[in-house]
Amino acid sequence: MQKLCIQKIHIKDSLTFKEATFYPNAHFNVFSGASGAGKSVLMESILALFGLKDCNATLIEATFELQGIPQGFEGLIDEGEVILTLSKKDKIRYFLNAQNIPKKKIQELFTPFLKHLSNKSYDAISEQNLFFALDNFLISKNPKHKEVLQNYKESFLRFTETKNTLKTLQEETLKVAELKEFVRFEIQKLETLDPKQGEYEELLELKKEISKKEKINESLQSVREILNQSHKISQFLNLIQSKENDSILNALNSLENLCEQESERLEALEMCNPEEILNRIEALSALKHRYGGVDEALEYLENKKQELQKYENLDSILKNAETSYNQAKNALKESAESLTNARKKHLKDFENTLNSALASLKMPNSKVALKSLLEVESYNILGAQSLEITLNTSLKNLSSGEFNRFRLALLLTYSTQTNHQAVIILDEVDANLSGEESQGVASVLKTLSTSYQVFAISHQPHMPSLADAHFLIQKHPNGSTITELNKQGRIQEIARMISGDSITKEALEFATKQLSTL
Repeated sequence: MQKLCIQKIHIKDSLTFKEATFYPNAHFNVFSGASGAGKSVLMESILALFGLKDCNATLIEATFELQGIPQGFEGLIDEGEVILTLSKKDKIRYFLNAQNIPKKKIQELFTPFLKHLSNKSYDAISEQNLFFALDNFLISKNPKHKEVLQNYKESFLRFTETKNTLKTLQEETLKVAELKEFVRFEIQKLETLDPKQGEYEELLELKKEISKKEKINESLQSVREILNQSHKISQFLNLIQSKENDSILNALNSLENLCEQESERLEALEMCNPEEILNRIEALSALKHRYGGVDEALEYLENKKQELQKYENLDSILKNAETSYNQAKNALKESAESLTNARKKHLKDFENTLNSALASLKMPNSKVALKSLLEVESYNILGAQSLEITLNTSLKNLSSGEFNRFRLALLLTYSTQTNHQAVIILDEVDANLSGEESQGVASVLKTLSTSYQVFAISHQPHMPSLADAHFLIQKHPNGSTITELNKQGRIQEIARMISGDSITKEALEFATKQLSTL
């Protein structure tokens, strides 16, 4: 199992902290201090580091221990100490062990390790998260349940794939006649044109030659008139006994041969039909515009031939798709039945465990119900049932305080079987609670801290009394500070939380008694 534990946090130039460093405990960390000292700013800094809040400092850095290499981290880190840095200068940058990582990637990597309990978020009580709690509870009872879950998910994905394939083929079958006619038309059009590689360029060159034919012919006639007087040139050269006689006469013979060749080429051009050439160029130009070139058109032609063959064989393909679909459907039914039976077997045990957690948080009992989805087509990635949990009312009707306490109870049902698998961040979760309710929250967080590293803000004495580490946040003219309190400091702070700035003897006695086991 992959586990994450923050060992050090450093903040520089935030809204309230000029520079602050603290070393959280691996278990239960509580932060207290007067209103406005910077407790919520600190939590927002931690959340910003993991891409869950806007950056509120020029530098936020955390050193943490990561056991195992989680999915997505491969190649980015080695197991052991990891440093995550958020820097805000000209722009915001994230670094993982000094390697620049996009914010979205940071969110993807670390969100599975973080649970932020603050505002009322209905995502937290989505059916997916409720099933996550139930299935993790079952895994804690029977590790083989993980295989049952995996088998169902694979069956569902296979069923979905074959269903979509069959649907596509059925839709194609309904319009196959039209499709076949269209594909045949496309093939015939390309085969009739019968384009050749390099043909378009050759025709353009031929077009240029035809356009120059008259001028070349006129020039050719003029040259031939000159050549007709070549005997006079020969006579002149003989009279003057020129040493260049042979070379000049050879040049004249070469020119005469060239004229003969050009004459033959012009006669061949006469045989060409300019209109046909222009029409062919226009057709090939349209082909290039549509497909990008002759090679692409020929590739398209081959694909269309294969597509036509597929339509011709569609009945056979459709039959095979129906067989695959029915096999996947039967496999899904079988794996769904195994998953349903496993869930039903321990559903009451899950409800009792959840109610025990709710009772410790001074909340009413829950009712947990699984409702079967009768049609295979109604199954989803979560299974063949819907899951409903009520507490004398719908979960959506709970107050914010009740909502977060329910989330804690849900965590408690399955989390104690693991060890520091994630971090819980809570912002004044015990606000507006009675003393008894606050005590219940503190006790649950203490239990959860055996499985999670907990960061919690509190204005009541119960959480600080049970915390493994108590940090005092104080506001000063030059910025707030974060101080880990020793036993005596904790006594003083808890007494202040009870009686205010004028600490009473009774408050000190109560705080001393609460921390007597330290």
